[in-house]
Amino acid sequence: MSRVLAIGDIHEPVCRKGYLEFCQEIYKQWNCDKVVFIGDVVDWHAISFHAQHPEAPSSGNEYQLALDGVQKWRKAFPVADVCIGNHDERVIRLAETVNIPARFIRNYSDIWETPYWNWTFDTIVDDVYYFHGVGYGGLHPAFNAARQMSMSVVMGHIHSTAGVKYLANPNKLWFGMDTGCGIDDKQFAFAYGKHTKKRSILGCGVVLDGTYAYWEPMMLG
Repeated sequence: MSRVLAIGDIHEPVCRKGYLEFCQEIYKQWNCDKVVFIGDVVDWHAISFHAQHPEAPSSGNEYQLALDGVQKWRKAFPVADVCIGNHDERVIRLAETVNIPARFIRNYSDIWETPYWNWTFDTIVDDVYYFHGVGYGGLHPAFNAARQMSMSVVMGHIHSTAGVKYLANPNKLWFGMDTGCGIDDKQFAFAYGKHTKKRSILGCGVVLDGTYAYWEPMMLG
């Protein structure tokens, strides 16, 4: 049985200042022994199907900035599972549009120099399903996924949603956890949402033995 720290979307190089240190502190407070990044470890604003912000760095410069950020996380958490998010796979998705076979694409660990990170689309730890969350939305996205799958679920993807919500029947208790995220809303990559009234919720999750789920908010200001 594991004590899992579930880290929200960080979108390097536009991660919120202090989020790494916050996650380290939560890891220590709860005596965690396993780390799961819930996805969108990198943003890849420059490699997108959408228009690029005029003040954003080029793809080469963004890669170096993101790599520098990822290396800080790797040093803090050398061993981890990473649930591949839709931003993480932008390079592959773009390559597919111009018929580049997957064999010519480097794997995620090589690209981001994370030899002991296991990059996968989903993982199950103590009967809890961890994945990025593409395809789910609404007021309680993880709850919706947990209800559909009839098992506990931890997901990210929706930056403005965070917390834990339980379901039960006569035989079983399970939960859906939205991790929140660790992004900086004021960065160029999120300029598209500057007029949105809902804001990102910063925090991370802790799951103990697959049974007890807690969401920890990062207090700001």
